Amino acid sequence: MEVVRIDAVERHPHGQVLLGSALDAPRPGDTAETYSFNVNGWAIGRDASVESLQVLDGERILAAVPPNRRRPDVAAGFAGVADAETCGFEVLVRAIELEPSFTVDIAAVLGDGTRQRLATLRGRRERMTLAREATLNPIMLTTIGRSGSKWLAWLLSCHPAVVAFQPLELEPRVAAYWMTVFRSLTAPSSYMRQVHADRWDQPRWWLGDGAGPVPAPVELGIADWLGTESVHALAAVCQERMDAFYLEVAKRSGKPGARYFAEKFLLDRVLLDLTLECFPAAREVILVRDFRDRLSSVLAWNEKNDDHGFGHDAGMSEAEYLTEHVLLDAEELLDRRRRRGRDAHVVRYEELVLEPHSTLTSMFEHLGLEADEGTVDAVLELARAPGELLDTHRTLGDPMETIGRWRRDLPPALANECNRILAPVLDAFGYPTDLTSKEMAS
Repeated sequence: MEVVRIDAVERHPHGQVLLGSALDAPRPGDTAETYSFNVNGWAIGRDASVESLQVLDGERILAAVPPNRRRPDVAAGFAGVADAETCGFEVLVRAIELEPSFTVDIAAVLGDGTRQRLATLRGRRERMTLAREATLNPIMLTTIGRSGSKWLAWLLSCHPAVVAFQPLELEPRVAAYWMTVFRSLTAPSSYMRQVHADRWDQPRWWLGDGAGPVPAPVELGIADWLGTESVHALAAVCQERMDAFYLEVAKRSGKPGARYFAEKFLLDRVLLDLTLECFPAAREVILVRDFRDRLSSVLAWNEKNDDHGFGHDAGMSEAEYLTEHVLLDAEELLDRRRRRGRDAHVVRYEELVLEPHSTLTSMFEHLGLEADEGTVDAVLELARAPGELLDTHRTLGDPMETIGRWRRDLPPALANECNRILAPVLDAFGYPTDLTSKEMAS
């Protein structure tokens, strides 16, 4: 069974930082019968030693290994070069975390911090298919902190066909928990430890920490079995555990007819996409809030709680936080929206506050839930009950006051910088930025 195929390998000039390099595998047309593929080759630094070989999905490091193979053949061509004998590398790359059509870079990292690309690979990998169909499917609430996600999760849980577990109090991450277990245990460096358990006395040996290369061929096709059948089986276990948890919640909540569970999701493409593979009937809701108001809310929350949450570390200026966190979060959310297109439903926080009835109706219709006037009225009536729990998460008593708060809260210089830096993402989500400094200062 062909699980991974490498369609193209583009080799790059190794430049002045390397004396030489080569990528021996994979080659165009190579295939793998597991959710991983082998990368091997060699690289020798000119003025600094090669410390590691990285496989990169964009800026995300998929795999990294120090030189781990002896290459007497290379040493013969580089007589007198100290690193030539030990310049080889080999690593299994987990393709399960790649998109079905993927591009990855192979790079050498030198001791002086220089990263030199060796090659770019383009390929495809098979999507997972699970034999078991889940009873409850997730409504994936994709967002970033201080955007009203607790309120939306609570509103979803008030629908008769949706369950959630104490969304205002605990923020459960059942799906994130099990998908993280899945990601950890399906890394080749982890599952191969079953047959090559060197350093087994280390605390995290079973995750592959500190694992060296397998010293001998793994016979009987066991490595292939671990990389395919075992992956599918683990995905089914994780899906079943999520399903079982929320079925129990549904039973104890008096919702035997529930069809979905609602949960906040981390803005992590791999986690989100793997969840969609485990739950093909899952739905996604992207919640967005004016990023300037969100910045105001973060600053107010941290001041109220004497905290440095949401990435705003002590010593970091507000301008630095804007560029290093707020902008990056906003761009990731926009990227998610573009990736998902019409398959994800976008809810704007402002519309949820100002026009809750029509906003919920539109969302419920997209999710395939009952969305008649009586159902929406009942959801809104039930959602009013735990007002005191919501109060602990607010920095302003009236939600209406949170809309456009940046005009009052942010210093004019910071507000101007927000409009300049965030303009592309604000525009993409329909938030105006054409305000003058005088208007922002008033």
